[in-house]
Amino acid sequence: MKNMINALWQSKQGRTKQFQKSLYSGGFGWTAIELMWERELARMSKNIAREVPRMQRSYVERDAWTKLNVPPAKIMQQEAVLAELMQYANPKGEPKPLNAEETLLTAEYLLACSQLFENGMLSHSIIKDGNSAILNNIKTGYRYFESWLDTLLDENTNRQVGYSEFKPSAPKETRFLSWQTWDLLRVMFFGICGLTESFHARHPEHFIQPLRLNGSAVETLFSQFKHRAGGKLTSINYETSLRSVMMKQSKRSSVHASGKGYRDVALQVTEVPLKRKVAKSRRKE
Repeated sequence: MKNMINALWQSKQGRTKQFQKSLYSGGFGWTAIELMWERELARMSKNIAREVPRMQRSYVERDAWTKLNVPPAKIMQQEAVLAELMQYANPKGEPKPLNAEETLLTAEYLLACSQLFENGMLSHSIIKDGNSAILNNIKTGYRYFESWLDTLLDENTNRQVGYSEFKPSAPKETRFLSWQTWDLLRVMFFGICGLTESFHARHPEHFIQPLRLNGSAVETLFSQFKHRAGGKLTSINYETSLRSVMMKQSKRSSVHASGKGYRDVALQVTEVPLKRKVAKSRRKE
């Protein structure tokens, strides 16, 4: 969730991203959020009720700490923010603002994040089977990003003269998520889908509450990647760490019967846990 909001924050003139839903359309990104905050300040100056009461300046003008904090990421994909952006882009009885399209595209991005996280992975509801509303929300949110990528790839095949080639794995590609962020989003999606399918096949009378899961497929892989990168995982050594984990898993020749099924997929933790240090005073005892 924090990765996706930080990616949107990067999408602004002068930063590393400039998201485009199409090779031939305008960009969208964090500017819409900054303008929303300006409208909130204008409401406060006129003693008008705020549309997003919990929004703070630090959530918009983000620093390194804010990027790692959960509340600033959660609020961006909640109903109050989505409603404010939609209402601004589609005013009743008034002409649309000049940046209506950019605002709507930003709202669509945040809505997809909301379906993935606020109404998906972070939902208090339960998953009883493969047709659960939570799973459908997660799938709908994921399809937004999948469809976005497919559109860019299709247009790139027959792109018009004068438009640069779209390379999703290129470090300087600005029109879509970085390939590392997209890779981890796919891991999260297929991880939760694989977990629920395997779990309900074994225990059809039980349910899963995503919010109660004490770990995720992304965290499992991220820990291995960081370990192999010597504790300093970056976009430069990410691919090396990924290939190392994939190669080690491909060499596994056998799996114990208790580990077959969901645990036997590529998301399994294969690192040997560190031994707990015992204090000298306890050893003497």
